[in-house]
Amino acid sequence: MTVVVIGRMESIVSSATTVLREEGFDARGVTGARDAVSLIGAGGVKALVIGGGVGPLAARRLRKAAAAHSVTVIRGGLRGQDVRGYVRQQIVPQLRAAGS
Repeated sequence: MTVVVIGRMESIVSSATTVLREEGFDARGVTGARDAVSLIGAGGVKALVIGGGVGPLAARRLRKAAAAHSVTVIRGGLRGQDVRGYVRQQIVPQLRAAGS
């Protein structure tokens, strides 16, 4: 399953995509809404993970693009948690459920 992860901080996006790849997902990370919309528009993306640092206007634009391409949207938010643990415990189960 191809997953796009968007967040404000490159280091967090990089850690999240690394974990997702370790879990068997084709994960691509971006820090800009334009890049995420472009990846979604190119096709093949099944899920979009929007990080907590993404503002409401960008998130709305991303959800609209995702809906137009039948892409599942998962809204994340670390709230001080460890990135690797959070992705494994919260995001991966949602992605697995969306893929079944």
